[in-house]
Amino acid sequence: MRIIGPDKSYIDFFQGVCASQEWSNLFGIRVRPGFCFAIVKNGDGHSVSFGKEYPIPVRLETLPIHVGMIVDNHVLNYPASDLIEVMIGKKSFQQALESTPKSEPKRMTANGAERFPIASEQVFKWK
Repeated sequence: MRIIGPDKSYIDFFQGVCASQEWSNLFGIRVRPGFCFAIVKNGDGHSVSFGKEYPIPVRLETLPIHVGMIVDNHVLNYPASDLIEVMIGKKSFQQALESTPKSEPKRMTANGAERFPIASEQVFKWK
């Protein structure tokens, strides 16, 4: 899930949501011009930052495990997301703000959902 702030000063990229999480906390990454940080959105809809800010461009492999897991979860659920492109500096904050999110259906196999590469695997495709 991608949410642009009302004043367009940030973009929130949240992890995938399932029905059982409807009223629980959601973790995500907030991107602002030049930096990003982890956030949590509580049941009443308010987002709060936690941890430190990371300057963009970020080397994904240097992020703490919990931040990497949030990024991986987001990309797993929204494979067409531009979160990683923005974080590594391939796409500017302004370009992400002005772009329309690509909608990409999840790929399915006869036995269930196909595994998508984790964020750290995708970085090497963009080099």
